[in-house]
Amino acid sequence: MSALAVRDLDAGYADFQALFGVSLDLAAGQTLALVGANGAGKTTLLMAIAGALRPWRGSISLDGTDITIAPDYQRARAGVVLVPEGRRLFASLTAEENILIPAGVRGRADPGPWTLDALYELFPMVAARRSHRAALLSGGEQQAVAIARALAANPRVLLLDEVSLGLAPAIVDAFYGLLPAIQAVGVSIVLVEQDIDRALAASSHTICLLEGRLVMAGESASLDRAALIAAYFGAPAGPADHASAGPGGAAPPAGPGGPA
Repeated sequence: MSALAVRDLDAGYADFQALFGVSLDLAAGQTLALVGANGAGKTTLLMAIAGALRPWRGSISLDGTDITIAPDYQRARAGVVLVPEGRRLFASLTAEENILIPAGVRGRADPGPWTLDALYELFPMVAARRSHRAALLSGGEQQAVAIARALAANPRVLLLDEVSLGLAPAIVDAFYGLLPAIQAVGVSIVLVEQDIDRALAASSHTICLLEGRLVMAGESASLDRAALIAAYFGAPAGPADHASAGPGGAAPPAGPGGPA
Protein backbone atom coordinates (compact mmCIF):
# COMPACT_ATOMS: atom_id res chain seq x y z
CA MET A 1 0.00 0.00 0.00
CA SER A 2 1.27 3.46 -0.89
CA ALA A 3 1.86 5.96 1.89
CA LEU A 4 0.45 8.61 -0.46
CA ALA A 5 -1.70 8.01 -3.53
CA VAL A 6 -3.06 10.72 -5.82
CA ARG A 7 -5.48 9.72 -8.57
CA ASP A 8 -6.70 11.72 -11.60
CA LEU A 9 -6.42 15.04 -9.79
CA ASP A 10 -7.90 18.18 -11.34
CA ALA A 11 -7.47 21.46 -9.44
CA GLY A 12 -7.47 25.17 -10.02
CA TYR A 13 -8.48 28.63 -8.89
CA ALA A 14 -11.93 30.08 -9.61
CA ASP A 15 -12.44 29.41 -13.34
CA PHE A 16 -8.77 28.67 -14.05
CA GLN A 17 -7.70 25.02 -14.18
CA ALA A 18 -4.11 24.41 -13.05
CA LEU A 19 -3.91 20.59 -12.84
CA PHE A 20 -5.24 18.04 -15.31
CA GLY A 21 -5.61 14.40 -14.26
CA VAL A 22 -2.39 14.11 -12.24
CA SER A 23 -1.66 10.78 -10.55
CA LEU A 24 1.22 9.59 -8.37
CA ASP A 25 2.17 7.04 -5.74
CA LEU A 26 4.70 7.34 -2.95
CA ALA A 27 5.85 4.49 -0.72
CA ALA A 28 7.05 4.85 2.87
CA GLY A 29 10.55 6.27 3.02
CA GLN A 30 10.65 7.22 -0.67
CA THR A 31 11.47 10.64 -2.08
CA LEU A 32 9.56 11.80 -5.14
CA ALA A 33 10.99 14.78 -7.02
CA LEU A 34 8.48 17.04 -8.71
CA VAL A 35 10.03 19.12 -11.50
CA GLY A 36 8.73 21.55 -14.08
CA ALA A 37 9.11 25.11 -15.26
CA ASN A 38 7.49 28.04 -13.45
CA GLY A 39 3.73 27.77 -13.81
CA ALA A 40 3.75 24.00 -14.36
CA GLY A 41 1.45 23.36 -11.37
CA LYS A 42 3.98 22.04 -8.85
CA THR A 43 2.93 24.26 -5.92
CA THR A 44 -0.72 23.75 -6.79
CA LEU A 45 -0.23 20.00 -6.49
CA LEU A 46 1.46 20.32 -3.09
CA MET A 47 -1.31 22.63 -1.87
CA ALA A 48 -3.96 20.14 -2.97
CA ILE A 49 -2.16 17.28 -1.20
CA ALA A 50 -1.75 19.38 1.97
CA GLY A 51 -5.40 20.46 1.97
CA ALA A 52 -4.80 24.15 1.35
CA LEU A 53 -6.63 23.81 -1.97
CA ARG A 54 -9.74 21.69 -2.58
CA PRO A 55 -9.36 19.60 -5.77
CA TRP A 56 -12.08 19.72 -8.40
CA ARG A 57 -11.89 16.04 -9.23
CA GLY A 58 -9.91 12.94 -8.30
CA SER A 59 -8.78 11.52 -4.98
CA ILE A 60 -5.97 11.70 -2.43
CA SER A 61 -5.33 8.92 0.09
CA LEU A 62 -2.90 8.46 2.96
CA ASP A 63 -2.07 4.89 4.01
CA GLY A 64 -5.20 3.75 2.18
CA THR A 65 -7.53 6.26 3.85
CA ASP A 66 -9.25 8.80 1.60
CA ILE A 67 -8.39 12.34 2.69
CA THR A 68 -9.62 14.16 -0.44
CA ILE A 69 -12.07 16.40 1.39
CA ALA A 70 -10.34 16.44 4.79
CA PRO A 71 -9.36 19.98 5.92
CA ASP A 72 -5.70 20.88 6.20
CA TYR A 73 -5.54 20.61 10.00
CA GLN A 74 -6.89 17.05 9.87
CA ARG A 75 -4.30 16.14 7.25
CA ALA A 76 -1.57 17.59 9.47
CA ARG A 77 -2.79 15.45 12.35
CA ALA A 78 -2.85 12.43 10.03
CA GLY A 79 0.73 13.13 8.97
CA VAL A 80 0.75 15.29 5.80
CA VAL A 81 2.87 18.38 6.45
CA LEU A 82 3.94 21.14 4.04
CA VAL A 83 7.08 23.30 4.17
CA PRO A 84 5.87 26.16 1.97
CA GLU A 85 7.92 28.24 -0.38
CA GLY A 86 9.04 31.39 1.46
CA ARG A 87 9.25 29.59 4.86
CA ARG A 88 6.40 31.61 6.46
CA LEU A 89 7.79 31.69 9.95
CA PHE A 90 6.36 33.83 12.74
CA ALA A 91 8.93 36.63 12.63
CA SER A 92 8.37 37.84 16.20
CA LEU A 93 8.77 34.37 17.74
CA THR A 94 12.10 32.72 18.49
CA ALA A 95 13.38 29.81 16.45
CA GLU A 96 12.42 27.40 19.21
CA GLU A 97 8.94 28.88 19.61
CA ASN A 98 8.36 28.42 15.87
CA ILE A 99 9.46 24.80 16.06
CA LEU A 100 7.23 24.06 19.03
CA ILE A 101 4.05 25.35 17.33
CA PRO A 102 3.05 21.98 15.79
CA ALA A 103 4.34 19.85 18.67
CA GLY A 104 1.55 17.50 19.65
CA VAL A 105 -0.53 18.46 16.61
CA ARG A 106 -1.18 14.79 15.93
CA GLY A 107 -2.60 14.31 19.41
CA ARG A 108 -1.00 10.94 20.12
CA ALA A 109 0.69 9.49 23.19
CA ASP A 110 3.82 8.51 21.23
CA PRO A 111 5.63 11.77 20.42
CA GLY A 112 7.42 10.17 17.47
CA PRO A 113 11.12 10.31 16.61
CA TRP A 114 11.41 14.07 16.05
CA THR A 115 11.68 15.44 19.55
CA LEU A 116 13.18 18.88 20.12
CA ASP A 117 16.53 17.31 21.06
CA ALA A 118 16.51 15.20 17.90
CA LEU A 119 15.75 18.24 15.79
CA TYR A 120 18.59 20.22 17.36
CA GLU A 121 20.92 17.31 16.64
CA LEU A 122 19.76 17.33 13.01
CA PHE A 123 20.01 21.13 12.75
CA PRO A 124 22.90 22.33 14.96
CA MET A 125 22.69 25.78 13.33
CA VAL A 126 19.20 26.11 14.80
CA ALA A 127 20.28 24.86 18.21
CA ALA A 128 22.84 27.65 18.36
CA ARG A 129 20.20 30.25 17.51
CA ARG A 130 17.19 28.79 19.30
CA SER A 131 16.54 31.93 21.38
CA HIS A 132 16.82 34.38 18.47
CA ARG A 133 13.73 35.83 16.82
CA ALA A 134 13.06 34.35 13.38
CA ALA A 135 13.28 37.80 11.78
CA LEU A 136 16.94 38.00 12.81
CA LEU A 137 17.99 34.66 11.31
CA SER A 138 19.75 34.22 8.00
CA GLY A 139 17.90 32.69 5.05
CA GLY A 140 19.52 29.32 5.62
CA GLU A 141 18.71 29.39 9.33
CA GLN A 142 15.10 30.32 8.60
CA GLN A 143 14.79 27.43 6.16
CA ALA A 144 16.23 25.05 8.74
CA VAL A 145 13.66 26.28 11.27
CA ALA A 146 10.85 25.81 8.72
CA ILE A 147 11.88 22.20 8.06
CA ALA A 148 12.39 21.51 11.77
CA ARG A 149 8.93 22.93 12.51
CA ALA A 150 7.40 20.54 9.96
CA LEU A 151 9.31 17.56 11.37
CA ALA A 152 8.15 18.48 14.88
CA ALA A 153 4.70 17.29 13.77
CA ASN A 154 6.30 13.88 13.05
CA PRO A 155 4.84 13.61 9.54
CA ARG A 156 4.23 10.53 7.44
CA VAL A 157 4.52 12.61 4.27
CA LEU A 158 6.70 15.73 4.12
CA LEU A 159 6.03 18.17 1.28
CA LEU A 160 9.01 20.44 0.50
CA ASP A 161 8.34 23.37 -1.82
CA GLU A 162 11.51 24.94 -3.25
CA VAL A 163 13.63 24.58 -0.11
CA SER A 164 16.73 25.63 -2.07
CA LEU A 165 15.27 28.91 -3.32
CA GLY A 166 17.58 31.87 -2.68
CA LEU A 167 20.12 29.91 -0.64
CA ALA A 168 23.83 29.47 -1.15
CA PRO A 169 24.85 26.16 -2.79
CA ALA A 170 26.69 24.99 0.32
CA ILE A 171 23.57 25.47 2.44
CA VAL A 172 21.45 23.65 -0.14
CA ASP A 173 23.94 20.77 -0.17
CA ALA A 174 23.67 20.57 3.61
CA PHE A 175 19.87 20.40 3.49
CA TYR A 176 19.88 17.70 0.85
CA GLY A 177 22.40 15.76 2.89
CA LEU A 178 19.80 15.51 5.67
CA LEU A 179 17.17 13.77 3.54
CA PRO A 180 18.46 10.22 4.19
CA ALA A 181 18.17 10.76 7.96
CA ILE A 182 14.57 11.92 7.51
CA GLN A 183 13.73 8.99 5.25
CA ALA A 184 15.35 6.54 7.66
CA VAL A 185 12.45 6.89 10.11
CA GLY A 186 9.91 6.12 7.37
CA VAL A 187 9.03 9.64 6.28
CA SER A 188 8.01 9.94 2.62
CA ILE A 189 9.05 13.13 0.86
CA VAL A 190 7.63 15.03 -2.11
CA LEU A 191 10.27 17.49 -3.22
CA VAL A 192 9.69 20.41 -5.59
CA GLU A 193 12.99 21.36 -7.19
CA GLN A 194 13.97 23.49 -10.19
CA ASP A 195 17.45 21.94 -10.49
CA ILE A 196 16.98 18.74 -12.51
CA ASP A 197 20.35 17.22 -11.59
CA ARG A 198 19.78 17.80 -7.89
CA ALA A 199 16.24 16.45 -8.12
CA LEU A 200 17.37 13.24 -9.83
CA ALA A 201 20.21 12.69 -7.36
CA ALA A 202 18.00 13.18 -4.29
CA SER A 203 14.98 11.09 -5.30
CA SER A 204 13.92 7.54 -6.01
CA HIS A 205 11.27 8.67 -8.52
CA THR A 206 10.73 11.84 -10.53
CA ILE A 207 7.68 13.28 -12.24
CA CYS A 208 7.63 16.25 -14.59
CA LEU A 209 4.68 18.59 -15.00
CA LEU A 210 4.07 20.81 -18.00
CA GLU A 211 1.15 23.24 -17.99
CA GLY A 212 -0.64 21.19 -15.35
CA ARG A 213 -0.16 17.81 -17.03
CA LEU A 214 2.07 14.93 -16.05
CA VAL A 215 4.31 14.53 -19.10
CA MET A 216 7.09 12.26 -17.83
CA ALA A 217 7.55 9.96 -14.85
CA GLY A 218 9.71 7.09 -13.72
CA GLU A 219 12.55 5.92 -11.51
CA SER A 220 15.07 8.73 -11.21
CA ALA A 221 18.07 6.51 -11.88
CA SER A 222 16.62 5.29 -15.18
CA LEU A 223 15.19 8.51 -16.60
CA ASP A 224 16.99 9.96 -19.60
CA ARG A 225 18.22 13.42 -18.60
CA ALA A 226 17.96 14.89 -22.10
CA ALA A 227 14.40 13.61 -22.45
CA LEU A 228 13.51 15.01 -19.04
CA ILE A 229 14.86 18.42 -20.00
CA ALA A 230 12.81 18.28 -23.21
CA ALA A 231 9.70 17.40 -21.20
CA TYR A 232 10.49 20.17 -18.70
CA PHE A 233 10.43 22.83 -21.42
CA GLY A 234 7.77 21.22 -23.60
CA ALA A 235 10.16 20.50 -26.46
CA PRO A 236 9.11 17.86 -29.02
CA ALA A 237 10.17 14.36 -28.00
CA GLY A 238 9.64 10.91 -29.40
CA PRO A 239 7.60 8.18 -27.68
CA ALA A 240 10.76 6.56 -26.36
CA ASP A 241 11.56 9.72 -24.40
CA HIS A 242 8.49 9.41 -22.17
CA ALA A 243 8.04 6.90 -19.37
CA SER A 244 4.74 5.12 -19.88
CA ALA A 245 4.00 5.08 -16.19
CA GLY A 246 5.07 6.88 -13.05
CA PRO A 247 5.48 5.54 -9.52
CA GLY A 248 1.76 4.85 -9.41
CA GLY A 249 1.58 3.26 -12.84
CA ALA A 250 -0.53 6.12 -14.21
CA ALA A 251 0.07 7.12 -17.82
CA PRO A 252 0.49 10.84 -18.51
CA PRO A 253 -2.96 12.23 -19.22
CA ALA A 254 -3.84 13.76 -22.57
CA GLY A 255 -5.66 17.02 -23.13
CA PRO A 256 -5.02 20.74 -22.90
CA GLY A 257 -3.45 22.38 -19.91
CA GLY A 258 -2.84 25.79 -18.44
CA PRO A 259 -0.11 27.30 -16.30
CA ALA A 260 -0.48 27.05 -12.53
